[in-house]
Amino acid sequence: MNIDQLLEKAAELESTIQGTSGDTRYQLHQQLHRTLENIRLVGGKIPAHLRKLDLDLVDEEVEDSFDNMPV
Repeated sequence: MNIDQLLEKAAELESTIQGTSGDTRYQLHQQLHRTLENIRLVGGKIPAHLRKLDLDLVDEEVEDSFDNMPV
């Protein structure tokens, strides 16, 4: 895939992620993260809004992991 195709895929994933939750959201985030890494590996620039979304989703996942911890 070239950079434009990867950016298009990332944009599609971004739109899909907006309306999901739970395991589906986690799986889509994994796909988004891999796509962003592939953009970086082929020398492309990751748009700031996609980088922020990736980091926000990581924060969500970390937060969710603490929800199930006994106090």
